[in-house]
Amino acid sequence: MATTLIIVGKSLKINKPFLDYINSQIALHVETPSQSLFLDKNDTNFFELLEKAINLTEQCVVVASENSFNLVGKIVSTLNEDVLELKDNTLTPTKSTIYCTNSYVVEYQERKINIIRAKESETLPKILLENRSTSTLFSLIGLDEDSTKILLAPLADTHDVKLTSTSIIDGLSLVEATTYKYGNLENFLKSVKSLFPDKFIQNENILIHIVKSLKKVNKTLTTAESCTGGEIASMITSISGSSEIFKGGIISYSNSIKKAWLGVGDDTFKNYGAVSELCIREMLEGALKRSSSDYAVATSGIAGPDGGTKTKPVGTVFVGARSKNGNILVERLLLQGDRAYIQKQSCFHALKLLLLIDRDVFF
Repeated sequence: MATTLIIVGKSLKINKPFLDYINSQIALHVETPSQSLFLDKNDTNFFELLEKAINLTEQCVVVASENSFNLVGKIVSTLNEDVLELKDNTLTPTKSTIYCTNSYVVEYQERKINIIRAKESETLPKILLENRSTSTLFSLIGLDEDSTKILLAPLADTHDVKLTSTSIIDGLSLVEATTYKYGNLENFLKSVKSLFPDKFIQNENILIHIVKSLKKVNKTLTTAESCTGGEIASMITSISGSSEIFKGGIISYSNSIKKAWLGVGDDTFKNYGAVSELCIREMLEGALKRSSSDYAVATSGIAGPDGGTKTKPVGTVFVGARSKNGNILVERLLLQGDRAYIQKQSCFHALKLLLLIDRDVFF
């Protein structure tokens, strides 16, 4: 069932960290919304805009700011020929039978509307809609997007499953599998795993897979980052349980720190530069020695928009991964996009190499 997310309140729209939190919580309960709309109660035609948005969806989640929440309730109650009454310390339509503090569900013309009050710096009230039963997301490592589509198509047809794929980076695809009426999602996933035993990750978030895999074998990880500025470490530590596998990381942004903390040699900087394969190899070696970890990943590059040269233009990035037993992979990238997107792509390329250097652990 298609879901629309309606955000009411300009204060919510401009607060990106809080908005990211709202989206992450909604994703735990419903499929990714087919559309997201932003409305402001001060719009002269706010009533009409809200009514139109509700009428164009099968179900919706309305997340309203503190000073918009009761107004939204009044409008929806008016549409539904209803009034508000106090239930669970919240003004709630009398016809609502599903409710809790600051969250309730209204049925209107055969559609469900979950209206939620959101206040910055507070836990989002309970989301009362559920709709996650017909699809799942998984990752594939080491296949380009075209190959992913071609190889999965026969399995999708066999199990009556619809596929939507996207390339996070070259060699890392995210796939959504949705069942039709007579589809069998469980058997489809088993078939994919059987076909790609060393490429299939039954999770949309490869960070969760990495943390779980390392915990299972009691192994640890460290990072040595330059152009990504600690973002890989941040991504890892955002996962619950990462403290058991992540020892720490070094943000070696300057050459002097690369030399002093990681042992990168003067000759490396002089002859090859910080953005080079040799520098990454020495960063990996230094990170493993400093941390006594089992695995290390490293990044060094030019994220832009300045700093590029003719031989090393903006987007030139080297990433690497190494295990303490000597397995190592280093990759030279030429990435496109703005600074933030180049940094994010670099992170995923480094993590991809980590998955590939020890398939026995990660697959």
